[in-house]
Amino acid sequence: MWIEKGNDPEGYELIKVEGTFLKKENVLIYPYDSQFTPMLRDKGFRERYDQVFISSLPGWGLCGKDASYTDGGDLIGITVSQEFEQMLGEVDTVIFAETDNSYSFKNNILPKVTAAIEAGKNVIFLMKITEQFHTIREQCIHKGVQFTSYRESNIEEAYQPAVSVQEIEDCRTPILALIGLAEYTNKFKLELELKAAFEDMGYRVSVVGSRPYCEFMGFHSFPTFMNELTNESDKILNYNKYIMHIEATEEPDLIIIAVPGGFMRYNNKITNDFGITAYEIFQAVVPDTAVLSLFHERYTSEYIEGILNSIKYKLGLDIDAINIANRQIDWIEMVSSQPGQVSTLTLNLDFMRKSTAECRLVTSIPVFNTMEKGDNEKIANLIIDKLSEAELALNF
Repeated sequence: MWIEKGNDPEGYELIKVEGTFLKKENVLIYPYDSQFTPMLRDKGFRERYDQVFISSLPGWGLCGKDASYTDGGDLIGITVSQEFEQMLGEVDTVIFAETDNSYSFKNNILPKVTAAIEAGKNVIFLMKITEQFHTIREQCIHKGVQFTSYRESNIEEAYQPAVSVQEIEDCRTPILALIGLAEYTNKFKLELELKAAFEDMGYRVSVVGSRPYCEFMGFHSFPTFMNELTNESDKILNYNKYIMHIEATEEPDLIIIAVPGGFMRYNNKITNDFGITAYEIFQAVVPDTAVLSLFHERYTSEYIEGILNSIKYKLGLDIDAINIANRQIDWIEMVSSQPGQVSTLTLNLDFMRKSTAECRLVTSIPVFNTMEKGDNEKIANLIIDKLSEAELALNF
């Protein structure tokens, strides 16, 4: 996905980025929390860099712990530090990451940005910096360091569909849809893992991700016109043309479409924009197979059946696999949280193994946990089998 390796005459390991061989860099991620963990676990991301350092805010309770503490998965082997300035001397680039936790940009981020630029470090922004965008960019130009922002300038929007005909086109390439009951159901990790699994099998995969900075990970972000257009019909038509453009230009064996947010209103407090985005996407394209991510709960057969029927009759999708996230809604904390804010608890792997096994007893749909080693490859094989049965087999 990311790299092609080589070596220079002095023995340094090199990577090929956009056709050019470069030395592998050391990188510092700040401020680190669970939002970045799926990327930190991604094989392509780890191979792109020589050493990865991570720093967090002291009040978040992560400093001194292994990076895996944020998602409850297997050990990553990188310790979270609060010593940002001390680590600057060890790195070439600083990634300012989007987070789940709240922070003050003025007090917590801007001083670190200034310190990184003054130290001559390249800076990458996955967080929004709208108010300081031009100031920070000018500082980088003056200091001669590289400035990259994936939020203020969406690279993928170089292609803007121009809809003149009110008509939906059928995609010939098999489409896998990834949907979630809400945010925090490990959907982004599933996107990364399934893309890697299919590519390891030799397939060409195009992905339209659920986050606005997916180009950083080598695939397409959720298109910004879906948020900027005011006419709902135009959103549907444009999304259809966007997918058709990807099919025509990239010629993939499989297209993975990940839906931001949730597919329905979870309750009166967690509305998920009432599932409007999911509805629009599945008016634009018709997936051939779908995977559903759910919060951890004590599910009954009636509950699962109700969710599956809701998806079937609202979105026209049959679910082929269920991913149970190791995140459970903290209902006690939710009482005092802000409207739309989801508070969750992270569950350990041993507990999830037992719980996932119990869930398999109440539904005929295969149940997995993306945090469990090997489960993502099992989901990928299940999808291939499904497409083969439907005579939509992927071609090498």
